[in-house]
Amino acid sequence: MTHTHTARQPVHHDRPGHGPAPEDDSALPEMLDLDAALGAPVLAAALDAAQRALTTVPRTVVEPRTIVDLGAGTGTGSLALAARFPDARIHSLDAAPQMLHRLASAAAEAGVADRVSTHLVDLDGDWPAAVPLGVDLAWAALSLHHVTDPERLLRQVFDVLRPGGVLVVTEFADVTTYEPADLGTGREGLGDRVVSALAAHGYPITAEWTSALTAAGFSPVDRTATSLIASADTTDGARYLELNLTRNRDFLRDDLNDSDLTALDAAIATLKEGTSGIRCTSGRAFWAAVRPGTTDTEARR
Repeated sequence: MTHTHTARQPVHHDRPGHGPAPEDDSALPEMLDLDAALGAPVLAAALDAAQRALTTVPRTVVEPRTIVDLGAGTGTGSLALAARFPDARIHSLDAAPQMLHRLASAAAEAGVADRVSTHLVDLDGDWPAAVPLGVDLAWAALSLHHVTDPERLLRQVFDVLRPGGVLVVTEFADVTTYEPADLGTGREGLGDRVVSALAAHGYPITAEWTSALTAAGFSPVDRTATSLIASADTTDGARYLELNLTRNRDFLRDDLNDSDLTALDAAIATLKEGTSGIRCTSGRAFWAAVRPGTTDTEARR
């Protein structure tokens, strides 16, 4: 397994974009909501993969009853899981109280509060004590790379899953690209320089989990490559790109020259004005990994 990893911090979605969160990140909840809206096709495909992996024999699907969302953030995954699997109880784990509060409010608004339980817990701690044994489905969306010892966490997930249970991991992957490359400013290669400068700091944090999942005992392990696309042609896309480029501009102010920073300011201004034509493609991947089971009866408990 190869992955870029930073120093330990509480596991929650503190990096929804492609650079680090600023100290005063009041826009984070909005960024997460926009990331969820734009990433809906990726989420739906990952849910489809989970449902397929829960098939114990051809055309026989085991509907999950107990689901764990590892690093739940504001709850996009938890709510989607509750909607897709209406008989399931969702255990949503995160180390940030404000995220769990927002998640609980969203669950109430969606009418699923009776099936979504929040747990304030760090994934580097004894999180298995907060969830029941015999979990049917574990979900880790853009959270696993924040853990100090991912291999340990994968073994823990393996242990809490029932035979035939499934883990789905979603991660940043590959490269980020901007079109046009000048971000509509006439500053040739500006987008590429932003991507390169972020990469020099280790962003986006990407990981390749196939071998680690296999080493933890999962089989089969299926990987699917996909991408999140944000286009300024839509209101959500323009706002997402505005927030994303603003965060990155602040972080890279010592890495880019004055001309590039000025051009970034101009690109951000056009996004605010609704006159931008920027499009960003961010690589994503998800894995559906099964804890081997011996019989259909065992898988159904």
